Amino acid sequence: MPDLPVSNLFTGTATHVMPGGEALVHTNSLIETRKTYLVRQAVPGDTLLLSAAHSRRGTLKASLEKIEIASDKRVQAICSAADQCGGCALQYLHTDQHSQIKSEWVLHAFKSVISENTQWLPIQFDEMQPDKTQPTDIQTESGQRRRLRWHVGRHACQQVTLGFRAYQSHDVIEVDVCRVITSPLEALRQSLQAYLTTCETTLPESVYAVQLSDGIHVVLEYIKNAPPHTIASITLKGLPVQYWCRDKQGLKPLNKPVHQLHDCLPTNEEDILVRIGPDDFVQGQMSGNRMMIQQILAWCKGSIHIVDLFSGVGNLSLPLAASGMRILGAEIHEASVRASNANAKRLALQASYQQADLFGDFDVSNFVGADVLIIDPPRKGAKKICTLMNHLLPHKVILVHCDVASAGRDAVEMQRQGYGLRALRALDLFPYSGHVESMSLWAR
Repeated sequence: MPDLPVSNLFTGTATHVMPGGEALVHTNSLIETRKTYLVRQAVPGDTLLLSAAHSRRGTLKASLEKIEIASDKRVQAICSAADQCGGCALQYLHTDQHSQIKSEWVLHAFKSVISENTQWLPIQFDEMQPDKTQPTDIQTESGQRRRLRWHVGRHACQQVTLGFRAYQSHDVIEVDVCRVITSPLEALRQSLQAYLTTCETTLPESVYAVQLSDGIHVVLEYIKNAPPHTIASITLKGLPVQYWCRDKQGLKPLNKPVHQLHDCLPTNEEDILVRIGPDDFVQGQMSGNRMMIQQILAWCKGSIHIVDLFSGVGNLSLPLAASGMRILGAEIHEASVRASNANAKRLALQASYQQADLFGDFDVSNFVGADVLIIDPPRKGAKKICTLMNHLLPHKVILVHCDVASAGRDAVEMQRQGYGLRALRALDLFPYSGHVESMSLWAR
């Protein structure tokens, strides 16, 4: 449906924030029929002057022109680029509201399947604070986000900017300091930006970085052939940096010997170090990932046979294996299967992983009758697997979702398959963003 322009300005009052970070704003007109719009940077309780109303995929949206009356929940954004950047949707909302609002998103998504027997675990405000249990050199004093992709742009005087894209644009936003990423990553960004500004070779299109427990992977990403680099000379005090280059020829290391980097994961006994490569998926927040694993350990207490679907590199199930459980996992990406099996072998764990198209037709016979079935799908969810519960027949099921819409759809299917929601937990792994993680425990 094409955009529908509206020439005049109009006022409205923001009521509540929706998943994704936009707020519902109801118009204040006494003459025309009241309408509801989605508006960026609006805070519940704001009275706003709006313009440029348009329809996008059947949803009315409007642009914020002026704050007529500011809500008592509104604050000054911590980032000077908050009005442009597409990353942190909730910077204008007081932080003591974030955990409540995100918890409400999860409750709303699961409302049709919650019963009086469901244990509810909302987000706690202190979960958003830096993880002080980690060694000093990897604490996240400025922020907690440890996995990201910066884009490369040029601005005034050919100064290179390494940053995030503007909202619904390919423009790269200039920032002095990014407050939501970890301190080591921000220091690295500034060093890389200075290096790329003086670099006389072709610039990368983007730079991917992930901070682990004992170092940082950095991947320079090119569409065509990459030029030679001396970037390996850029280091961080006390924290190894392994540089990589990705182009149409593939992925190759830029500094040798290659640093083998790891994530430190909790178990019921001692922590384990799981080797993570530059292409292996990890959760965007280190402390949040540990909380997620600890919750799964608690829900799996007393279990022996665990099936882990969408297992990735074994982030959720290798700690279970190290706690004495037997694991069978499946993952669509072959490289992740190799990595998880290599980690299991190196750690001498009873865990085996295989490649399977979990969105298509796959043989379920190996996965039948688990004590606990763990499902951690991508954003679109795992409805197909949820429809197979009467074939898989697990005693308990743990669902982990990064999208509340797909979580709600999968929850309805789980109830249809005869499973009841025993526990539900919300986790904020991306503070200031419009995203929230949900964990749900199901049993018959």
